[in-house]
Amino acid sequence: MSDRGDLLSTTSPFEAARTALAQAYTVEQAPDGDLVIRDGLEKIVSRLSVQAAPGLGWWVKLRPLRGYEGDGERIEWLLTQQAFTPAEEWSSIRVPMRAGERADVVVARVLLRLREVQDQNLAGTLSGDDIEYLHDYRVSIRRTRSVLREMKRVFTPADLERVRASFKWLQDQTSATRDLDVYLHEFDELRALAPEAMRADLDPLRELLSARRQRARAYMEQALSSERARTLHAEWGEILQVLVLEDETERPDAPRTIAEVASARILKVHRRMVKMGRAITTDSRPEQYHELRKKGKELRYLLELFAAPLFDPEVVRPMIRALKGLQDVLGRHQDREVQTEMLREIGVELVGGVGGTESAHALMAIGALIVRLEADAATARGQFAASFEEFASEAQCKLVAEAFS
Repeated sequence: MSDRGDLLSTTSPFEAARTALAQAYTVEQAPDGDLVIRDGLEKIVSRLSVQAAPGLGWWVKLRPLRGYEGDGERIEWLLTQQAFTPAEEWSSIRVPMRAGERADVVVARVLLRLREVQDQNLAGTLSGDDIEYLHDYRVSIRRTRSVLREMKRVFTPADLERVRASFKWLQDQTSATRDLDVYLHEFDELRALAPEAMRADLDPLRELLSARRQRARAYMEQALSSERARTLHAEWGEILQVLVLEDETERPDAPRTIAEVASARILKVHRRMVKMGRAITTDSRPEQYHELRKKGKELRYLLELFAAPLFDPEVVRPMIRALKGLQDVLGRHQDREVQTEMLREIGVELVGGVGGTESAHALMAIGALIVRLEADAATARGQFAASFEEFASEAQCKLVAEAFS
């Protein structure tokens, strides 16, 4: 969804690029704000598209001209050596860890990095310039909550009680805005699911969704800027800084190695997922699919945050790949359920706000779109069995048991 850029600079992108490329290229500021890069023969070989990153600096996207791809690679290398941070490094959640380290030491390190990611995305979330800031902010909160659940025995019960409810509250404040962000971003794609003759009748729906998003965003911005949010941020930092000094009496997993704790949690969550998935049929309630999806997120975060740095990549990578495939199917099913529910709610609002023939046409188009969304949800249900089998086959379960026992 995002086009934030490939590289990030915390200082003026013009000055940073000019300094980094000074030995081989010249950099000019274009009227549209982008940067033009010329080689020693004064030929334009690339452009840098510049976008402000609220609270961070500037994103730039490298756009080499056709025939100058080699220059593009060299320019990118020079920029990353001196002035710019690659996007994958800026957003990385990977932190250094060793299998024999204490669990509480590593967990604190991981959670401090997730706190940094929240901080990096907060200003962009509040500005609304790019919906992916909110997405990244929410994911960092979900990962934090997941670690608190799965690694709870490295914390004191008092600390857990102080923050778990607050992080849930924080995530809840962002949910409506994120749902509406996605709905509006994908509106044309969703509208294309309706019969062609009815698509224009859905224009009032976009207006209502935009109005809902504006209200939800105002509410979210107030919550994220509140005293409660600021207090959580400060208290959370304090808890993580002194975690390893806390009395271990109430923290039985704290002195254990991170490899021991992580492997035990991965095994338990994987087995739970397998049991839940095998109980699902095409007739199962939507809630069962949703609960499995949530459990899948728990496992994925454990794998990405702890297993990837500590365990055999030949086991972890295929596990994550199969889990992503399953999550895609479950996510599609859940998205259609949420979208259908929202359409039904908006139908009532639409009647009161439009009226007359336009209202009738819009309601008919919404009804047709709901039928298509329900059919797509049914298709996802039909695809579930094959996707789940790849994740939970007998051979895969045996491999997981051997790797994490």
